[in-house]
Amino acid sequence: MAVPDPALPHALDPRRAGSAAPRGRSPAHTPEPEGDPATFDRRLDPWLLITALALTAIGVVMVYSAGIYTAQAKYHAWEYFLQRQGVFAMLGLVVMAVIARLDYRILRRFAPQLMLLGLAGLVLVLFVGVEVNGAKRWIRAGGVNIQPSELAKIALAIFLAATLARQGERIRSFWGGFLPVIGVSALTMLLVLAERDLGTTILLGALTLVVLFVAGTRLAYVLAALMLAAPLVWYQIVGVGYRLDRFRDFLSGAHSYQIDQSLISVGSGGVWGVGLGAGKQKLGFLPENHTDFILASVGEELGLVGIAAVLGLFGVLVWRGMKAAQEAPDRFGAYLALGIATLFGLQALINIAVVLDIIPAKGITLPFLSYGGSSLLVSMAAIGILLSISRRPRPWKISDTRQSRPAKRRPEGKPAPAGRSPYRANARRPA
Repeated sequence: MAVPDPALPHALDPRRAGSAAPRGRSPAHTPEPEGDPATFDRRLDPWLLITALALTAIGVVMVYSAGIYTAQAKYHAWEYFLQRQGVFAMLGLVVMAVIARLDYRILRRFAPQLMLLGLAGLVLVLFVGVEVNGAKRWIRAGGVNIQPSELAKIALAIFLAATLARQGERIRSFWGGFLPVIGVSALTMLLVLAERDLGTTILLGALTLVVLFVAGTRLAYVLAALMLAAPLVWYQIVGVGYRLDRFRDFLSGAHSYQIDQSLISVGSGGVWGVGLGAGKQKLGFLPENHTDFILASVGEELGLVGIAAVLGLFGVLVWRGMKAAQEAPDRFGAYLALGIATLFGLQALINIAVVLDIIPAKGITLPFLSYGGSSLLVSMAAIGILLSISRRPRPWKISDTRQSRPAKRRPEGKPAPAGRSPYRANARRPA
């Protein structure tokens, strides 16, 4: 994928081979997008927007339908999950709309701070987190459970995109390119693993290696990272009692109670389902039917058609995310869109594979559909970022990563760069 990037001289841009670099302007650290100015500030990607709204709507409806019995039994209010998920959905729409209208390059400038914030949340949850089923993954604040690992996923995607866009060809170097990136990613994964969240840890590792490979790192480094990680993953499976039991059950075909009930839910739905709200497994038979196993409720009430619709929507989401990456005006936008699309695609595949007993069970949510405020808000924010990248906004002044750098002196006799600045009216001219 050839992505023009302002961090490279024009002579290295495959779309502008043979053209001279603008005079009086340093090619490094310039956030100015290339290409025809008429392609800036395009419309938001309608496919991406409609798909995200459809998944969110299905999620709100299914959380209400699947969780109505649990809400009444546990909170004495059948509308409990509906109200909370509906509020988070409305907040998510606002967050998505605001981010979509921003210049996504702002995230590049503040990528280190966002990464530090994500790491701080992962450390904090280990000390003050609420323990659920033996795992500390949530921080209770004002009646709301915050899951720091959800924020860390997007923070890591932003950090990877910003770092790799800045490094350019240096990513092929082990010490100066590959090692610093894999070090930050490994620290993030270890903190998530300390929360006893192996599924998200694997997801973060896959995200890192995919983006590194696309950015141009050596294949040998990626394979070495996989070989070093494999023993740790194996130990986390065979060295932890409940994970080992799940793995043995999977290999032997002796399903756990939860997987049995999940398969019963999907199988009883048939092609068209038993009807929305008419499912029986939600009456205390299928645990976590409104969170990690909500797809089983979709299969029971909406049938094979409902599951196919969800799969199709996630397919469109990943496709449009990759399309945004392909058409991004700079490397940062391309890597960030790729990372977000990878997160959505892999997380959905892992969840679906668990529900259908294709891989051993692990706790990981289905984006947009599973109950949870943190997951839904972060997912909608990620869609906002993809929408911003897809519309190719003109750079804003605050997005200029060179603002903290001293201006370079122009050699005597060298004329100032000609032409109109691509920045908005409130921005200074690039150095």
